[in-house]
Amino acid sequence: MTHTREARIAAVIAAVARQALHDRGARRIALLDDGGPEAQFAARVLAGALGDDAVVRVTATDAEVESVLHLAPGVSGDDLRHELCRLKARLVPGALAAHPGNKTALLLGAALPPEPLLPLGDLWASEAAELAGGWWAPGPVRRIAEDAGGIETLDDALRAFVDRRDPRGLDALPEDVANAVRRALAAGRAGRMHTLVVPKMGARTLGVDLFE
Repeated sequence: MTHTREARIAAVIAAVARQALHDRGARRIALLDDGGPEAQFAARVLAGALGDDAVVRVTATDAEVESVLHLAPGVSGDDLRHELCRLKARLVPGALAAHPGNKTALLLGAALPPEPLLPLGDLWASEAAELAGGWWAPGPVRRIAEDAGGIETLDDALRAFVDRRDPRGLDALPEDVANAVRRALAAGRAGRMHTLVVPKMGARTLGVDLFE
């Protein structure tokens, strides 16, 4: 990826982050930081645009994870770490929570994360890897990428299917992999289309109607 393209992407992320802070009346961004390259890249871009004091990198230590393992004995340590970061981010005063997930992970990872800002959310995993030096996705998504022959192959098929709206876009993948992608897309469809589910009782309902 060229320096010019990287700079343009960083500028877009910065502009959207500034507007998101303004719209939400927040002073800073609480970024979930799992220690991975995508979180480091997002933090670097956001801090470069907004200033170091405007970005809080929210982490969870091994000791913190171990202290809550008994609360969810069937949940992996990585998942607990993620949820602890999520909780801590929501508690940062005056902050807007952000998740560093890439587009591939968000599309195929079932439910979207609840954080309102997704700074890398329109970068495919292969693009994020070029920028950040690596990419992350839940285990099932990584297995789909492996079965597809690599993240570049998977992303090429997804670009055709999603971005170019080519119904045959997934045909380039092995049939079992294409079917796994379709199942993953279907599993997250409701969450992507309806981020809030509110039974409508009155004339104007939160999450259903537009409030001025």
